[in-house]
Amino acid sequence: MSDEEFLPLIFRNLQEIRERLTRVLILFSVLVALFLVVRIQTLSVFGHAFPFLYPSIYHNLSTQFLVIIEHHVLPKGTTVFVLKPADGVVANLDISMFLALIFTMPLIVKELGEFLGPAMKKREKDALRSVIVPATLLFTAGAVIGLWYVAPPLFDIFNGYDVGLGAASTLSLMSFLSFLIVYTVSFGISFEVPVFMVGLTRTGIVSAKFWKDHWRHSIIGALIFGMIFSPGVIGFTMVIMALPIIILYVGGIYFAGRAERRRKEEEAVTIPSEI
Repeated sequence: MSDEEFLPLIFRNLQEIRERLTRVLILFSVLVALFLVVRIQTLSVFGHAFPFLYPSIYHNLSTQFLVIIEHHVLPKGTTVFVLKPADGVVANLDISMFLALIFTMPLIVKELGEFLGPAMKKREKDALRSVIVPATLLFTAGAVIGLWYVAPPLFDIFNGYDVGLGAASTLSLMSFLSFLIVYTVSFGISFEVPVFMVGLTRTGIVSAKFWKDHWRHSIIGALIFGMIFSPGVIGFTMVIMALPIIILYVGGIYFAGRAERRRKEEEAVTIPSEI
């Protein structure tokens, strides 16, 4: 391909990337602004409560979300304090961007899939379509389970040790926020293990036997993942983070085997029809 043909191709792709990125950024920015300037208010009419959005800067949607998580996750009596004057502003902005990113993710996946689509083979496109919905559902399930069901007993254990030492149960706002984001995202990512395995097997890149033969490596990898993303590098939290990955890896072996058998059946039907 000559320079005269190559450069227009590059610029055309850059133009497409710019347009798709612009659409994503517009939605992301609108959602960030929405989470920062409105809150959910209820209006009682004839004994029935109706929720509606009400302008509020200090008690916005981000603040409401964070307060709900604080009351659910932290043990009773735990005090959340602010170390720096701007911590409240930073926390609001971080939570707003975090929530906006979650709600923008379907558009990001859509734009990315449409951009890569022309360069992918039919089998690869089919594999991508088959994992998008499970990947979204598993990430959401992992984030909810990690934050709503695992985090509270985890903080109860931490609080028990604090009380045993005679220390007051306090936590800085930014420490809790960093835990919230990292813990939620890491639990969501850990639930993507089966999707990753099935996707690679479905496209024929990795065989199902490979996953089965390397289960020991998966345990080591899960422990390393738990060590990196656990709140405090201690053995207990590391195992808490690694255990779901190991269980999901076993499930991924099963579903990867099914995906491989299905792929072989499709290939057996396609080849004679082409002949």
